Amino acid sequence: MEKLRIIHNMARSGSTIMCKCLGCMDGVVLLSEIHPNAEFFYNLLVQAKEWYGLLTQLELDDLQKPDTIHFIKAIKLIEQRCRARGYTLVLRDWAHLDYTGHPYTTPSYKPLLYTELAESFDIIHISTTRDPAAQWQSLTQLEVMQAPLQSGVFDLDQFLIGYRKYAELCVETGFIRYEDFLRKPEIPIRRLCDHLQIKFDPSFKKKLANYKTITGDVNNIRGSNKIKKPPRQPIEPALHKKILANTDYHRACKLLGYDVLRK
Repeated sequence: MEKLRIIHNMARSGSTIMCKCLGCMDGVVLLSEIHPNAEFFYNLLVQAKEWYGLLTQLELDDLQKPDTIHFIKAIKLIEQRCRARGYTLVLRDWAHLDYTGHPYTTPSYKPLLYTELAESFDIIHISTTRDPAAQWQSLTQLEVMQAPLQSGVFDLDQFLIGYRKYAELCVETGFIRYEDFLRKPEIPIRRLCDHLQIKFDPSFKKKLANYKTITGDVNNIRGSNKIKKPPRQPIEPALHKKILANTDYHRACKLLGYDVLRK
């Protein structure tokens, strides 16, 4: 079976900038936020055609006909086109659907992209992480999350269940922590390349500003072309207490090596 590379990541975990560092390296084709249940959110076929010229318009039209598109078939075709041109295909997972879900779906707590493709490819995969308290604070600022948060259908405890289960996946795959990346980007990105069996390009930081083929990049707001530590938001006492009382939080921190909040 042919090799396929997958990067798992949750929303607001710093994965966009880390994947940009990988994607801007020579010979890498990175398709972004790919998921079997998200064909019409971040369509991998459109990305393959518009970003990399791997499909013709006729092929795209044909594959997108009702009852024609088949997720695994599409991935196989794109991988074949990459291999024929000497490129390495990397899929950036949209694990938000699997481990958080809202507002789009109910989480299954399983890496569906991996399980769907595991029988068809020899998969090398790795995960990215961020401190759970900081990730929660960032997630709750997203406009798309306001309705489920305000209605109560999604809350901190549900997030931490998904985060803990995602942490268990990270232990299985190996993982890169966002905080380590921010301290010295070259070391984690080299580890990422080594794990995925991709040649490391030490000039990646010089290429970031011109790399546009990725989803989830709001650099006009966050300045994400620059590798810099985002300001840490203070945690309100009530939230601090609720986080510390959650057993999933403590289990996840232990799995990923994060320090728990001080009492």
